[in-house]
Amino acid sequence: MFIDDLRKKLRAISARDAAVVVGWAVTLTLLTILVEYVKPMPLGATSTRFDTLELAIILVTSLVVGAVLLDPVKILYGFIAATTLSVVMSVIFSSLYDLYVLGLGEYFSALTPGWEWEWVAWLAFLRIFKMAFPAALILVFAGGMAGGIAGDFLWPHRD
Repeated sequence: MFIDDLRKKLRAISARDAAVVVGWAVTLTLLTILVEYVKPMPLGATSTRFDTLELAIILVTSLVVGAVLLDPVKILYGFIAATTLSVVMSVIFSSLYDLYVLGLGEYFSALTPGWEWEWVAWLAFLRIFKMAFPAALILVFAGGMAGGIAGDFLWPHRD
């Protein structure tokens, strides 16, 4: 019964909803890349983190996406898809940037020849996960759900 209801909900996903979720993921990815590579690291810090401005941008973006999607099931699956896609895109960019622009592959090739790309990708994943967990993920989910509730009040007769 639950599976049949879920299939009906997933069939109703339109191209607009998919584009909104991809835009959500691209926004999260761009913020992650900007914080990781453009923003200077604070004095005494060992890694970069999202500041208040970036967290506010994430929250506002999630509120807008939730108001557009409206359906809690679409928001939940959109959250899962957007965060997964964002992490994948951020890790791919970070590992390619570290491997080819920063030249970290040369350092790791002395340790494990032929596997330097794996170490660089793993370290990029750990950096991205450390930066996004838990504050950014909680804001993305809470903002999406709150935006869905607000959107339901703004457009009460919209499907």
